[in-house]
Amino acid sequence: MYNLSEIARTANKLATTGLTKSQAFKRAWELAKGKTLVVKGVLQGKRQTAIDHMKQYDPSEVTISLERNTTGYFETDTVEVVATIHGNSYCVGYLASSVAEWLSKVMDFGTALKGALK
Repeated sequence: MYNLSEIARTANKLATTGLTKSQAFKRAWELAKGKTLVVKGVLQGKRQTAIDHMKQYDPSEVTISLERNTTGYFETDTVEVVATIHGNSYCVGYLASSVAEWLSKVMDFGTALKGALK
């Protein structure tokens, strides 16, 4: 069951970022239902090695979280994709700037976001 008040609250916050109410509610429902997002920058550094290492674990042991990167040198709305296994965290990539632009606004209001492996 979806928390309708949380969806409405998220949509209203998205509407303050320049989206129309209709667009804001569509994005809020996408978040509630679990939208599939593509992670960018997975080939930088040792990220591919870390991703290959994650594949040996059961998906229930891997926690994916989205964190706001406040030290973004090039973009202000950067969102990191962080994988945590048994307390060890590693940044495996970033969300595309088109998605991170509006998703970071939701995160600024204190909404915690989680992800899952597919």
